[in-house]
Amino acid sequence: MAQHYRLRYQVYCVERSFLPAENYPDQHERDEFDEDSVHVGAVDAHGELAGTARIIKPNRRGLPMFRYCALFPHVRTFEEDGNVAVEVSRVSISRHYPSRGAQAHQPPTEAGGASVRATQRRRRSEPFLTLVKSIMQGAKRAGATHLVGATDAAFHRWLTHYGLPYRVSGLEVDYYGPVAPCIMSLVELDDVILSGRFRSLEGFPVGWNPDLWPGQPGHVDSSALVAADGAALSGHGALHI
Repeated sequence: MAQHYRLRYQVYCVERSFLPAENYPDQHERDEFDEDSVHVGAVDAHGELAGTARIIKPNRRGLPMFRYCALFPHVRTFEEDGNVAVEVSRVSISRHYPSRGAQAHQPPTEAGGASVRATQRRRRSEPFLTLVKSIMQGAKRAGATHLVGATDAAFHRWLTHYGLPYRVSGLEVDYYGPVAPCIMSLVELDDVILSGRFRSLEGFPVGWNPDLWPGQPGHVDSSALVAADGAALSGHGALHI
């Protein structure tokens, strides 16, 4: 877990200045919600933690997003029987990560540098998609039917660009910058994955039986793995940075 907390400190305190660095003298960013969370990560082929996130399960404190955000009146997701929501937060990929990998593994330059630029775009997307895949696994392992998060406009565009049905469900507020509450049905996500319309979602888990997910015996893709409360198990092998 130490690597995850250090990366969160790097992103939230140093790079984004969302939290005061002086409050974390050990350079490990953590709070009271970590004990009620599933922690996930993406590790590249060289053993470096590329990204981390946590999935906060229902708990006695509530979900922290709702301390700041409110849903539109017509959104009734949480009133429907059988729906279980978890909150994704502390999504962290250092802005320096792609450049470090690119410097170490730069391909030969081709005409106009087009091949290099395409490779760099792929390198930026790989840790992001691997982390998103691990978030979906973590949410399903926690028994969730819906994923919620306080999301800025840029992150929301990334998610919808790759095909995730992540819907703005409330007004924008100032919560670590301008964000809006968003909700995604994991059942709807399964339908999108099975439709085959988005190549980026190939290998994402479908259903709630982990034995049938990619990455399990007989269905191998070990790019994104998760662990239960208070621990983290990061995926290896999907990133080649």
